[in-house]
Amino acid sequence: MPPKRKATAQDKGKGHVSGSSTRTRHVAEPPDDGDIPRFHTDEIKDCYTTTWTSKHCGWHKVADAPHAAYLILVREFFDNFNPDIDVLESPHRYKTWVRGQWICFSPTMIDRYYGLTRTEVVPLPSLHELDMALVARYLYGRDDAWPLATPQFMHDQLTRKLRVLHIFVSSHINPTRQRMRFTEHRAILLHHLGWLYKIDLGAHIFEFIRELATAVDSQRTIQFSCLISRLCLTQLFPTKEADLPAALLNSHSVENSETKIAALGG
Repeated sequence: MPPKRKATAQDKGKGHVSGSSTRTRHVAEPPDDGDIPRFHTDEIKDCYTTTWTSKHCGWHKVADAPHAAYLILVREFFDNFNPDIDVLESPHRYKTWVRGQWICFSPTMIDRYYGLTRTEVVPLPSLHELDMALVARYLYGRDDAWPLATPQFMHDQLTRKLRVLHIFVSSHINPTRQRMRFTEHRAILLHHLGWLYKIDLGAHIFEFIRELATAVDSQRTIQFSCLISRLCLTQLFPTKEADLPAALLNSHSVENSETKIAALGG
């Protein structure tokens, strides 16, 4: 009986496989409409364009979930949230009460958690600073979009590219369970991001969490659980090698700490 031969990539139908050191990785660029089509459908092309845009602007970092979520801890964070967290004169500015102690929570900490930068940030305009007719025309892709035929903007009337962007924003940047219709404020956000204007994501997420935590709503949905869990745990259980200020933004996982996180009961 001949000796057994190890199957190769060609035997498995994968073709020739070359080493990573022999080729240079091509950096993708957004497709131009005038180029030869490289996608099977326009939907795939729009998804690719939105994906490239999210990486170009750094939005994709917010979609990552590098840490486990401890829901009991997160609920306590929301239930005991400091209503004066952004008040300049408050002795506990950018701090909130968790597990019997004050912990820090600020836009800067959110930036460092996600690895975000504030370079080339363009402030989000207000309702009074932007022509809503231009916003509606951009989102719907037609000149007669404004005034709206419905009380709010409708998801199913967006262009394909903006529908994909709307789903991404509704899942990661401005989370919501109501995606079929949205207000003028979200329309301005989509218009702003669609034109590749960078926003201060750390401040945006901080304000979103503050409004969610201070809202009088017993049915609120918990959002940004991984972010909140990590920022709380690195302060409640700092590692022995680091003092508290360094532990606030410790880049290592909480599992490296000798303190047992299981005691949280989350």
